[in-house]
Formats: sequence, C-alpha cells, structure tokens
Amino acid sequence: MQRRYLFLTITFLVVFPLTSFAQEHTALTHGGSVQAVAYSPVNSSLIASAGGDHTVKLWGLGEETATTLGSHKDTINSIAFSPDGQRLVSASDDYTFKLWDVPGKRHLSSLRHITDQAQSQIKAVTFSPDGQKIATAGWHVKIWDIHTLREIMTIRHAAWVYAVAFSLDGQYLAMGDASGQIRVRNLRNQQDVVQFRGDPDFITAVKFSPDNQTLASAGYNGGVTLWRLPNWEQTGTLPTNGTVSGLSFSPDSSTLAGTDFEAVNLWTIHNGEKIATLRGHVGWVNAADFSHDGTSVISGGSDGTLRLWDVTSYQSIPQDMVRIIYFIPSNRSAQPDMWTKLDRLIRGVQDFYADQLATHGFGRKTFTYETDENAETVVYRVDGRFNDVYYHTNTTEKILAEIAALSDIEKYVHLIVVEVSNQAIEQEDVCGIGGSNWLVSQHQIKSRGGYAVIPASGECFDGERGTVVTAHELGHAFGLDHDFRNNKYLMSYGDAPDQLSNCAVEWLSVSRFFNTDNTAFNAPTTLQMLTSETYPPNATSFPILFQITDFDGIYQVQLLVSTTDADPAPGTKLHSCQRIEGQSKAVAFDIASQTTLPMNTIQLQVIDVHGNITRQDFVLRVGTSSSGENRTDINGDGMVDTNDLVLVAAHFGETIIGSVNPNPDVNRDGVVDILDILLVVNELNSDADAAPAQSHQIASLNAKTLQQWIDMANRLPNRDATVEKGIAILEQMLAAVMPTETRLLENYPNPFNPETWIPYQLATDADITITIYDVHGNLIRTLDLGHQSAGTYTGRSSAAYWDGRNDGGEAVASGLYFYVLSAGDFIGTRKMLLRK
Repeated sequence: MQRRYLFLTITFLVVFPLTSFAQEHTALTHGGSVQAVAYSPVNSSLIASAGGDHTVKLWGLGEETATTLGSHKDTINSIAFSPDGQRLVSASDDYTFKLWDVPGKRHLSSLRHITDQAQSQIKAVTFSPDGQKIATAGWHVKIWDIHTLREIMTIRHAAWVYAVAFSLDGQYLAMGDASGQIRVRNLRNQQDVVQFRGDPDFITAVKFSPDNQTLASAGYNGGVTLWRLPNWEQTGTLPTNGTVSGLSFSPDSSTLAGTDFEAVNLWTIHNGEKIATLRGHVGWVNAADFSHDGTSVISGGSDGTLRLWDVTSYQSIPQDMVRIIYFIPSNRSAQPDMWTKLDRLIRGVQDFYADQLATHGFGRKTFTYETDENAETVVYRVDGRFNDVYYHTNTTEKILAEIAALSDIEKYVHLIVVEVSNQAIEQEDVCGIGGSNWLVSQHQIKSRGGYAVIPASGECFDGERGTVVTAHELGHAFGLDHDFRNNKYLMSYGDAPDQLSNCAVEWLSVSRFFNTDNTAFNAPTTLQMLTSETYPPNATSFPILFQITDFDGIYQVQLLVSTTDADPAPGTKLHSCQRIEGQSKAVAFDIASQTTLPMNTIQLQVIDVHGNITRQDFVLRVGTSSSGENRTDINGDGMVDTNDLVLVAAHFGETIIGSVNPNPDVNRDGVVDILDILLVVNELNSDADAAPAQSHQIASLNAKTLQQWIDMANRLPNRDATVEKGIAILEQMLAAVMPTETRLLENYPNPFNPETWIPYQLATDADITITIYDVHGNLIRTLDLGHQSAGTYTGRSSAAYWDGRNDGGEAVASGLYFYVLSAGDFIGTRKMLLRK
C-alpha cells in the first residue's frame, strides 16, 4: 500500500532555452509491475529489472533488448549488482534469494531466508561494498558469505524489515522496519550505533551516500529525511507527493533521486532544492537508480515500463524567482515595445517591495526575476492555441493548462501578461488573478510556484495602476491573502494602496522568493485546534486556541476568515497575525467578531523560518447552549471540582461521537485525552481541591494514574501556562498519594536540543545522583542533586536539568545517550536522543 497526496510552440523575446523542463526519455516494456531496477556499477549500458511478473531481466541499452535470466515463484522485491558487476542477486516473496552470473547470464544458486525455523519472504537485498557479503531483509536481517553462501549472522528485529543498506566503507548497516524505526548497526563491533523513528508507520527505503556523509530514509507517509554522519543528526526533510519506494544517490553524492506517484524527483543534497521532476510513468514509480557515471537515471513503475532519463541537463538553478510570460492568443499580434514595458513594470514592482521591507526594518529585501547572462530581463513569448475570445472566460485555468507543458508551474512564480482585447482577466472589471498551487492532504502545503495573470494593456496594466495590480497579484503568488483592514494596504482593494501591512512584511521577510539562500528542506507542520468548534452567538469575547508544531521553526501564524457582503471581494481575508518563535507553540485568536454568523470556515496559515507555508481549514458553528456554559463542569452541578476530574478520568482514551451528557470531551475534539484533563485541572481551586480528601476520589485518582497524566502533559509539545499550571496541580494531587516505588521517568523533550529535563519519583528519602553516558560508555556528565525527600519530581522546577554539556562545560554532539539514576539502593537507566 502506498500513500498519495492530492492536489504548442514557444518562442522568445529574449532567447533563453527551457532546458530544465525538457523531459525526453526512452521507455522500455518489462511486463508486469516493475518493483526493482539496478544499473551495472561498471557498465552504463547494462541494467537489470524485476517485479510482479516474477522474472529477472538484463537489458543492453544500445540494442534495447532484454535477456530473461530466470524467474522466481512470486513477486521480486529487490535486486542488486555486486560491486564488480559480475553477479546479480534477486530477492522475492517466494522466500528465496537467487544469485546470477551476469556475463554468463545464468543462475548460480538459490537460498532461503529462515529464522526461528520458519521461512521468511525477502523484502530487500544488497551487496556489501567489498562484494564479499550479501544482506537480506524480511523477518530479521541476515548477512551471508558470498563465497561459501553460508549465513554469517542474524540481526534480530521486533518488526518486519523492508529496507537495508551498507555504508560505503562497510562499517554500518542501516535497517528500516515496519514500525517506522531505523536502526544502524556497527558491523565491526556488532553494536547498535543509533536507532530513531523515520516514519510514523513503516520505512520503505534507506540509502547511504557514496561519500559516506549522509543517510537518506523514506517511509509510507511520504517525504525523504536526510541524516548526517557521524552524529546521525537530522539535516532536513524533502517533501514529496506520496510514498517513496526507491532512493538512489548520484556517484558524486550531490544529487538524490526518489520515486513518487507518476514521477521521479531529483534533489540537491546540500540545501534540499528540487531540481527536477521527471514525469512519464502512469501510476506509482517503485524504483530508481543512477548510472555509475551519473549521467542518467533508470526508473521502473507499476505501469510495467522502464524509463531511461538523461539527467545531464538538470543543473541546480535559482528556482525561487519570477518568470515572465507574454501570452498571445492565435489571432492577436504582439506589441512591438512589450519587452520595454515589461522590463519597466517588473523593476517597478520589485522596487515597491524593496522599499516597503526597508521601511519596516528588514533591509531592501525583494524578490528576484529571471535575467540572462547580461542581467537583462527575460520574457518568454507563448503563442496560444486558440483565438482571443476563448480566453475571455476562465482565463487563468485555460492559460495555465497551456503553460504547464512548457514551464514548471510548481517551480516558479509565473507573471503571465495576456494580450486580450477585453483588457481584463476572467470577466469584465477584473484586473488580475493571483494564487498558488497547494498540495492537499490532511493539511494544505503550498508548492514553491505560483501565478499572477494580468492583461497586457489598458488601465490595469499601464502606469502606476499597473504596478499596483501586478504587485497585488504577485502578493497572492507569494502567499499573501486579501487584507481589508486598511484601504492603504496593497492587499486591499483601496483606491490608492501604497503600503504593505506589518503582517505582510513579516511574512515576506522569510519568503523563499525574498531569500535566495534559503534551504529547501521542509519538516512537516502540524496544526491542531485545542478549543471547541462551537461558539455562543454574538459573544463579546471568544478566544480559540491552536497548537502549532514545526521543527524547522515557526515564524508567523495568520488567521484567515471568510469575507462578508461588506467586503469588496469574495473569498477569504486576513483576520490577524502573530509573530512566533520556537518549534511548538500554543496560539490564541479572539474571533468574537465572527460569532454573529451561524457558521465560520476559518483557515490557519503558517510560514516557517525557511519560508515553507502550510494551512488548514476549520469549521466553527454556533452552539446550542448558552454563552454561560462551562464545559469543565462535567456533572453540571455548578462547580468544577475533583468529581468532574474523576468523570473525565473514567472515560480517558474513549472516542466521543455526537452529543452526550455528561460529556467528558471538554474541548470537543472527539477523544478524551490529556488536554481534557488539563482543562479541568486548570479550573480547580488549587487550595481546596488540589489534594482530594474524599476516599472515593483518592481511589480513582491513584498515584499511577496521576503520574501517567503528568508524563503525558510533560510530553506535550506546548509548554504554555495552561500546561504548566495543570502539571503543578497534578503534582500536588500526586503528593497526596505518595509514590509506592522509586522510578526513573522519560526525559522531556525527547529528542531534545540542547536542553532536557529528567523526571523521577522517590518512594523514600535518598541521596540522588544522575550520571549521563554516551553510547560507548564514556562518562559525559554527573548531576549531584543531593539528599531529597520522597515524592515526585516531574515539573521543570523539580526535575533534574541537563543543558547538553559535559563536565568540562563543552556542548556535546548529537547522538544517543544513557542516563542513570542512583537513589540509595535503586539504580535505573534510560536512553535519550540529542538531535541538533
């Protein structure tokens, strides 16, 4: 199963070839779904393929002919050449892997992957770099001697292993399993070096770069993660449209190829920039491999074809820029001075943005547009397929459909100037249309491209008005929404807008188009509404709370709301924005002005420090209860006390559907969880109710339950006042039911950078010491906490604190560490991960 996300002729006024979008390639038919492909490491004209038709084939690319080496009895999942190109190994669901003689084109041997007296399907196979060993993966991982064909060792796993790869020096073996874990084994000392989660579900591919500096991994949920050796720190995430099944590095380690739905993506490794999307397959692409000289990529897909791509022309070029297109319907003529007009227009718009950012203290930042080697503005002329009248309606959709075949609309912002007789776009009185392309999944993620479509003549194009219109529509392409709070704002429809709002300037200050040195990596952004989706009508105040997490770092959050009849245009508009710092924050917006409506569809839109943009829709409705309802009063007795907390605890973990009474789902998100506990706890009187005295309450709120709540609260990414107060009150409750055992608890946050807290609980008074070791057993830090009384030490004010430094005061490197609690006769050990 794989996951997918939804979402002519050309001449030039200035000659500048569109080589980056040319995708000529050779297609070969394998027959049946192609699951695996491999280039010979010594012969760029020889490839192997295998898959759902159970056959292994060798292809001589000069003749485009195939030789069938032989077959398995079930799907072949993986193939690999030996480093000298003399041998080929294939692995199948028929429980066997087979060795083939490549020059002789014959079968050599068949072996079975058997563990615990049971045979296993084989999901992946690879040769060691020295060609002396083979690794097979399935139920556990096995390493075999290539000469004796005997098993050397078994590396046991708790889950099925779907991906396996040797490092170039043969020291490390990376394994990815069905639980989403990546495990790296040092084969020299037979010790695990590191283990970390690479995907929420399962790992589909792992691959070391030839320079031994990077490990790439991919999983069911999409995206490719890069890990830097030797500290195994995460360096970035490469977004994709779906599940990535195959990865391959170029021989110089500069480029990574990854499969996708109907495409193969190419990225540069140093900054994560996508330099090409190779399209031609129908359906899923399952495998891809670079030739040993790095000039071509072979791919295989579910459509039964192999496709050979020449990638020599795909060079890393600035992609976060504006590309100008002059679009001319078939029965219209080009204006002779159009290049001069467009050059003057784009420079004026560029200066407007630069002036505005400088005025707000960000320097003369502005977007870049495409120029030639002489720094002259590049304008592409596109001759439309239809006549003028055809483009008077649905202008944008029709023109983008034609331009998509000529230029990558997901890679650039296209300023499209259309030679239409009605001097409008879409319909009369519409000066322009601007927007972005969005990858739709649980959230909407903005692609790096966008568009601004304007007429090539008339008041919407000429003079100062034309500059404003163009700047406005490009603003939409950069991710700005309408802002009707002030008619002077560019994103309003005021008569003479001449400025950007503070929200817009902050947003653009980190935009990819205003920062040419931005990395292209993009860690996923998660958005969660913590408060109810219902609101009282005509409220004087109604705050809504969101939890936002982005490990790249959040920069700005915008709340967008629906327009009304009083606004000059339909759609959405900016309600307000907040500047945010950190990787995880709770953000509140007061939407009292929206509670006059029976229903609201709102959007939360986030830009991170790298300029990546994510948004999500939320639907809010007027509630049926009065504005005085207190949802934390679960039993409705007019008081919020421990009785209400017990009711929430009794339903903890349950899914709540529809209207129930009493309703323990305080925030109405459909599940009773730690957030509901904390919302009730925050309403308790900390003096009267923090330590319940009633026996039935103590029985329900025992130490184990309270500690679990505290642990869950400590693991919440948001550490705002609500959580801190909730933890403090829960700790007071826990103090009323003294711990019955001494325990070392999980540190938080984990992974961390650079500081963390180590919680624990003591059943008796004791002298406390925490020692921290690296994976080799070297002592890193000793925390002598002195004599402490029995109790629970879990909050940041009481837990042990480590600042990520050794005893000499030096910051330690990323990696796996162990911490040991010594409390009297008790010794407990746990592990933690420092990730920078």
